[in-house]
Amino acid sequence: MESAASSHRAALPTPCASRKRRRSQSPPPAREGPSEPALARPRFGENLDLILSLQGKELSLERKIELAFNFITTESNRSSHGHRADNIKLLRMVSFIGNWVQSILILPENSKRVSEPFDPVLDYRCWVILRFCIEKKPSVSISLNLLKPLGRVAKDGLSRVQLGASFDDSESSLLFERVLDCTSFLFSSNTRAFFNAGVDLWTSCVIEAINLGQKVSPNEKSGCAVLQNLGNCLARAIFKFSKKQAGTTLKIAEEILSNGLFHPQHLSGYFGLKNLNKAPIAKDVRGSYHRHLFERFKGIKAESKAVLLAEFGYLLQLFVSRARNQSTSLAPKGTSFRNPQKSSDASEEPQHHGESIFEVFMQFMEPLVSECKSYSQKDFSDLGVTKLVEVHCMLKSINEILRTVTEEKIYVPTEDTPEGSYLQFLQDIYRVLILMAEKLYDFWVSAVHLEDTNIKKMLPLMFVEIVVAVGHFVEIEYKVLGGDLAKLWSMLFALAAINASSKGIKPCFLLTSKISSLSSQVIHTFSELRQVAHSICMLCNTVRTFRSVAGPDVVPRPFSVASLSSHKCLESLATLLSSQTLRDAICTSINSMPEGQSSRCIGELTVDLTDTLKWMNNCSEDVDLESQGESLLISRKSVFYQKAELLGRHLCELYTSVLDSITVTSSNTALVARSVERLVNAIRPKLSQLVRNDSVSSSEFICSVVGNNLSKKQCAKWQKIPSLSWMFVFFFRIYTSCRSLYRQSVGLMPPDLAIEATELVGNSFTVCCGKEWTNASNVIAEGYFAWIVESSGSLLDVIETLSQSIPKNHSGFAMLVYVLHMMALQRLNDLNRQINAFDYLLEDNTQQFDTEDRGNTAVFKESCCLEAARLTNFMMNYVGILSSGENGHFQCYEISSSWDLSICSLDEGSFHIATWRLLCENIDIWSPHASKKDLKSFFSNLMKFSFVQKRSCKDEENSGNQCSHREITLHTISVELLCDTIIYDRKVLLKNLASSFCHALKKSVSSFVTRADEDAFLDISPDLMEILDKLNNKKLVGGTYPDEDGVDKHRICENLLNFLSTVPGFHSNSKSFLRLITHILHLERLLLLALLRRYELCNPIELIRLFICCRRATQNLVSKFGKEYPESKQHSAFSKLIGNSDSLIWLLRSVQEIIHLSHKIFEEHTDEKKNTLFSLVDKTSEIFSTLANMNSKFCLLGPKKRIECSLEHSASESDTSEHDAQTFDTLESSALEYVKIMAEQLEKTATGIPVTVKDRNCVIKLENCYDNVCWDTLLCTMSCISGFLWGVVSAVESTIKDYLVASSEERKVMHQYASNFSRFIAKFETFIDICLHVLFMENKDCGSVDLISTGLPQELDCENGFLNIDAVMDGWTTHQLKLQSDGPPSIPSESHNFGLFTIQCMKRSLLENLLNGEGPFIAFTLKELYTVSAAIVKLKGLLSFPRDVCRQECNPSQQMSLDPMVGTAYIALQKIADMSNWPDKFSLVWIDGILRYLEVLGTLPEHKLSKELYAQIVNAHVRAIGKCIVLQGKGASLPTHEIGTSTKELNLQNTSDSVVTKYIMDRQNRLNSLKSRLRLSMRKFVNVASNMHLSATIQVIERALVGVNQYSHSIYEVKTGASNGGIVSSDVAAGIDCLYLLLETVPGNKRVFKRTVPGLVGALFNIVLHLQSPLVFYTEKLPSLYPDFHPDAGAIVLMCVEVITAFVGRHTFQIDACHVSQCLHLPVTLFKGFKHLAGQTVSHSSEKSGGQTVGQPLDTEEYIFDRQFSIDMYAACCKLLCTVLRHQQREVGRCVAVMEDSVNILLSCLESADPKMVRMAGHFSWNKEEALKCASFFRRIYEEMRQQREILGKHSIHFLAGYISMFSAQGPFQTGITREIDEALRPGVYSLIDICEESDFQQLHTYLGEGPCRTTLANLVNDYKLHFQYQGKI
Repeated sequence: MESAASSHRAALPTPCASRKRRRSQSPPPAREGPSEPALARPRFGENLDLILSLQGKELSLERKIELAFNFITTESNRSSHGHRADNIKLLRMVSFIGNWVQSILILPENSKRVSEPFDPVLDYRCWVILRFCIEKKPSVSISLNLLKPLGRVAKDGLSRVQLGASFDDSESSLLFERVLDCTSFLFSSNTRAFFNAGVDLWTSCVIEAINLGQKVSPNEKSGCAVLQNLGNCLARAIFKFSKKQAGTTLKIAEEILSNGLFHPQHLSGYFGLKNLNKAPIAKDVRGSYHRHLFERFKGIKAESKAVLLAEFGYLLQLFVSRARNQSTSLAPKGTSFRNPQKSSDASEEPQHHGESIFEVFMQFMEPLVSECKSYSQKDFSDLGVTKLVEVHCMLKSINEILRTVTEEKIYVPTEDTPEGSYLQFLQDIYRVLILMAEKLYDFWVSAVHLEDTNIKKMLPLMFVEIVVAVGHFVEIEYKVLGGDLAKLWSMLFALAAINASSKGIKPCFLLTSKISSLSSQVIHTFSELRQVAHSICMLCNTVRTFRSVAGPDVVPRPFSVASLSSHKCLESLATLLSSQTLRDAICTSINSMPEGQSSRCIGELTVDLTDTLKWMNNCSEDVDLESQGESLLISRKSVFYQKAELLGRHLCELYTSVLDSITVTSSNTALVARSVERLVNAIRPKLSQLVRNDSVSSSEFICSVVGNNLSKKQCAKWQKIPSLSWMFVFFFRIYTSCRSLYRQSVGLMPPDLAIEATELVGNSFTVCCGKEWTNASNVIAEGYFAWIVESSGSLLDVIETLSQSIPKNHSGFAMLVYVLHMMALQRLNDLNRQINAFDYLLEDNTQQFDTEDRGNTAVFKESCCLEAARLTNFMMNYVGILSSGENGHFQCYEISSSWDLSICSLDEGSFHIATWRLLCENIDIWSPHASKKDLKSFFSNLMKFSFVQKRSCKDEENSGNQCSHREITLHTISVELLCDTIIYDRKVLLKNLASSFCHALKKSVSSFVTRADEDAFLDISPDLMEILDKLNNKKLVGGTYPDEDGVDKHRICENLLNFLSTVPGFHSNSKSFLRLITHILHLERLLLLALLRRYELCNPIELIRLFICCRRATQNLVSKFGKEYPESKQHSAFSKLIGNSDSLIWLLRSVQEIIHLSHKIFEEHTDEKKNTLFSLVDKTSEIFSTLANMNSKFCLLGPKKRIECSLEHSASESDTSEHDAQTFDTLESSALEYVKIMAEQLEKTATGIPVTVKDRNCVIKLENCYDNVCWDTLLCTMSCISGFLWGVVSAVESTIKDYLVASSEERKVMHQYASNFSRFIAKFETFIDICLHVLFMENKDCGSVDLISTGLPQELDCENGFLNIDAVMDGWTTHQLKLQSDGPPSIPSESHNFGLFTIQCMKRSLLENLLNGEGPFIAFTLKELYTVSAAIVKLKGLLSFPRDVCRQECNPSQQMSLDPMVGTAYIALQKIADMSNWPDKFSLVWIDGILRYLEVLGTLPEHKLSKELYAQIVNAHVRAIGKCIVLQGKGASLPTHEIGTSTKELNLQNTSDSVVTKYIMDRQNRLNSLKSRLRLSMRKFVNVASNMHLSATIQVIERALVGVNQYSHSIYEVKTGASNGGIVSSDVAAGIDCLYLLLETVPGNKRVFKRTVPGLVGALFNIVLHLQSPLVFYTEKLPSLYPDFHPDAGAIVLMCVEVITAFVGRHTFQIDACHVSQCLHLPVTLFKGFKHLAGQTVSHSSEKSGGQTVGQPLDTEEYIFDRQFSIDMYAACCKLLCTVLRHQQREVGRCVAVMEDSVNILLSCLESADPKMVRMAGHFSWNKEEALKCASFFRRIYEEMRQQREILGKHSIHFLAGYISMFSAQGPFQTGITREIDEALRPGVYSLIDICEESDFQQLHTYLGEGPCRTTLANLVNDYKLHFQYQGKI
């Protein structure tokens, strides 16, 4: 934060203030633009007079303001009329006036200028002058004191409002308007304008702004609205300032505290405080500096300053940071911080060696612990809210201290005292906190009924701190908890229960989250200790002993819940155990458990389960139906009910979570299987009573569970108890989990063990093999419960029995039914495998059985199918309940309800979600056995839940939530199923889906019908001609629009259409496909009618959006249909529906009408309007393209030749061949007819240029045609023509690619097909040419003499809204009718003169406006114009045949239109290169069309461009690419990185506080797309270039690399000397990119390329040496407000390294020896000092186009280390070294020492670093993943050395010695290499050892000497022999 004095010093800018200016470039040559000598002549006299007048004292201040105002008014008028003065002199004048006007604005209010009665701050002209200066020169220096006059203006406005003054006078309104305009422009152009201002300046301004905003109401007067906007503008600025200053203020406060309390000279005193307490000392010592801190803490506590008390613990963190910083800087090498040594250089080090920082922690903690002890002995009911707040703050302070202990690792068990005093101290703290928690809990239980809400809010907050503190202890040392883990679980359960009883208080939600987090933390901690089973069993034991199920006479224990509601207790337990956090912790812990412990874990679980069953039997002793009554047992308060729910809901969830998470491997499969068998044996006695075949009844099961022999009457009463459902759930879930786990084990067992195991389960057929399949008895599986009882009943019998006997009005029944569904699916899976086995045995070619056995097998299969159908029917019954909208026994279900995926939390409300999820996820299991009715019902529900029903709030949350803690709904489940490919792979499912979808779409379309009789016609093709006739006659008036449920109707229909736009496979069903197309056309018709009749009464934007969805869906269906060759009947039906003339006219005309209406509906040129309308036009064009492509395929050689080839091999199928040939001939003739219909209809639309003139007959001058064109109609026409032509081009091109070798007859057939459309194509080409000349060329005073220009009259007739161009069309078309015999298009040899001609005739201002985003419809029209021209040129090039086919020469006059086309493209590329800001979102659309045209032109084998013209086009491409690189900044890279490299796999993000907005991402995507298209266009030109053209391209690139300025050859744009190492221009960056493109495209054997290689490589090294600096690894922390003037240095260096690598890797190029040595030295240049770079934010002065920071000559930007870029650079250097080693062996042998330096530098980057030291010193360090990625690149260098053992074998020991030294902690940081990095490098190190001789090892052994290095060498050699060396065996 700056002081006021510094702000004042920077306040007054002077005209002569020194500021670094950018060197101005030389002006362009005179021929580049028209000169205006009269208007551009500098007016030295006038400007000098004005300067002298403003500086002098003769004139009054008011007169000076008038003179300045007149000057800027004159300049504004001159610039608006196109007159341009000398820009340099104007900017100097503007800078002077800007500084002067600020100096008069910031004059103090009490100035003694008595002669000036008026205040210049309140003169609007001053603000107009300042606004003009900022606009003309954004870099003008802005005074910080300008905030004062802004506050005075706000104060004046406030006084006017308070006095009720009128705002009618023009001066008052002008003042506030101009101030608002100036302020808004200043803040928008430079948001950091006043960031360096002092707080006092901001305060003086913001107070007035806030007062103004409070007093002004926008609804009073117009002047007040302006004042309110002004106040809001100032308020937004202060908000940004305060946000920026907040972090700085906190850092300053932290430094003050750290230096004041823990100065380095005082640190040793803190370490000796404990000794001072042990002995009597003098009073002056007792009052020492160090003891005073803790004495002050007592004062804070006595003064009841709660906030200070809460932050006391933060001081320990400051102390630890300061102490370790000092220890790092003072301690000698090898000194431990925890046991500091005496040193003469570190006199201030602690003198007590046995002391440690832990004892300082004890000093901080002791006063807090003593306070906790005192509070634990008090009665909290006597304390008020104030005392509770103090206790809460004290607990927060304790947590702050414990957090520091955790983060800084202050407690280390190995450094504890022999007596364990440190651990004992931690245990004392823990016991005090638990004791305090008991007291607080008792108070909370008693305070539940209190009315004081403040106390109720404080109690959860206090327990939050206690729970967090326990979590810290768990992380510090688990032994602190002691051996009583059950007490901790009891506390958490009790807190959860009391918290659930206090719902409605916000802190309760926070406590729930903390309890869940601590529970999972405990599980994870014991998992790391390999005791996860123990922690889970203790959890289960605590659940069993939960106090809610204890009797009233039990002695109360701590954390008793006996007084709480049993319902709340069970609810809280369910919430905790079903939390996603705890479930994930259990599953993760079990999964990570060593495989050897899996069986032991199941064994401990079996013991606990046995105890659970005994615990359940004990409750029956207190159950007496006769005495207690049936109603009491049904109640949730009964002991049996609570125990049953705990058993079936909670304990069962814990057991099954463990069983489902156990990992089975081949090594532990037998042990796991035996453990599971013992677990099943534990539940067999009770479960067998239920599933025996002789009597499937629940009576005996009840007796076994209760433990008593009951009579039939008693059993009947017990069966009515709903809680029995929990018992069934428990046993069934345990059995299903055991069964699934056992099946996994069997799959990994050896064959003999597997057979034995499957016999036990009863499905031995799963392991049958060989001849065992011939025995039908082996294939027959036993029942589902065969593992429990040999003669068990079927699963269906059990389901029926339980469904009839169990009460259904109970939550346990919902879970029971769900479990039955799971069991049914398991059984269905077994049955499916068995049925598949029977199908295999019953195949005709399988002669394994005799007739009798085959009959028995068929019977067995039939019985399996019957059982499967019955089970499926059971599940489908609940689908019928969903269809009816009721949940049967579970009451009505809510569509918006959700489920958290936990079976523990399943109830009546979530049952339907759970069962629907089961069905959707297992549709492949049950669907083969479902009836047609059931499938129809299922897919009907699928449509309803996916599209019809509203999305719930949970869906909205989950859609943006990427974490696993999510809840699912019916909608999300259904959508996931629709996204699964299984539906589309199975014909039956796809057929049902398509049918249901058609029905849903028809129902949705019918909601838009306005007449009742129209519903009957939705299944037949719509009569589109009737609508078109009404459109032509304008009879569509009146009518109604159904507006009921409009929002839902639109949403449903839009969802359906969006799904249809992406779904695959619907086209395979012809009936459904045609129905869908019909419904979509009906919907389009209804939507257009609604818009044309009464769009004011409906939601027109929604209707237009729906219409676009219709087109998108149609396009998807048609394209999928066209990718395959449909049958003749199907194609005919489709063509009649959408390929007839009516449909084609409808496609075009409907779009035109909607675009006409959009001008009334949307605001002018909004982004929503552009996105909507242009998307509609594009989709319509794609439909035309698809239709033309699909039908053209049948007219070409592809399908016919495919049919002939398929029938050549089967002579017996001659009849079929003849039939197929006839069918194809019919299809071919109809397809050709449809293509002609399309061409004819489009030809009718190209008869004239549409205009907006309403007069039927009038005359429009040629120069006025542009202003009267109806651009939307012309856009639609051009777009459809473009789609049609590119569809034909695509068909022709694919045919040529498929059949490269074609006979003369076949080529004639293709040419004959094209000749059918020659007239249409000629007409289209003529229409394009005329539109180009009439609309985009200057027709006045233009000397063009081409055929079009000479044929154009000066005036054109306008008839019926179209310009009559028939005369010109006819004359031009006669020359175009030779298309079918012409060669490729070419530009005439005279086109080298096109530059001057076209530039003079093109509308230059038009292209500038389009680039700025103006005229979007004009831009899209120009894009389509170029796209059509590209299609015509492409078609001519494809149909160029040898002279025996077309013998006529090409007439050059036919290509006259290429001159203006290429000229416009050239100007457009120049405009891109001259952009000063990021391009508009829609400005790149028309550039895409131009680049597509150039791309097509470049693909022509003979484009006959002159060398000069070719060089101009290439140079324009280079400059445009350079501008893209500048705008991309750090993201600029070569094409290989944009496609994807291995370094991108990490997906690393810069650690920045700023959030990259969607706008910035979209901006980068647009730039990437533009650069890719520019590259592609240039690649096409270079690919077919001759030697002459290639030489011109290389010359352009070489000049760019050297940095030759385009205007002055004496100026070079590769500079050094700046603070960031150097800068290059955009052309230099583009030269690097284009050089890489040239390397990829041009063969290296071309001499014209090879002779320039040394110069090109040298230029690349020159760029690297100029740009290299540490700042290349940094990137801006915040996105730039303005683009840089120069490309990012780091990105350019990386590009240079990669291009140099590409040169070195080409065998055809010979690299100079000096360049090879430079390649080897390049890593040293870039990575020297890399480990010392700052890993955090750094500041650097940079130059921006948006201006400079106030008071400084340059912007001071914040930069952060770009971690991903550093990895890319490291990988590039490693790749460079590997490439040099591989391809330049001879030169490498001469530069081994240079290479060794580079390898050592790269290896040192991988040296490990202490994270704490890195954090304190601020140095950069890669994390483990990043370092491993870099190590994998570095390892390849060693491996490549092994391949070059001839030249590097004798030098390998030097590289090996470097690695050994680094590994042995002898590197720069002496920290060694981590184990993970060493493992990644080992293969490369072994490669080095492999090329060493025995003598080398002896030499290295001697060189290393005694110590760790020699040990490392011995270990490496030993490991090499074990793991790498080839021993002659495989």
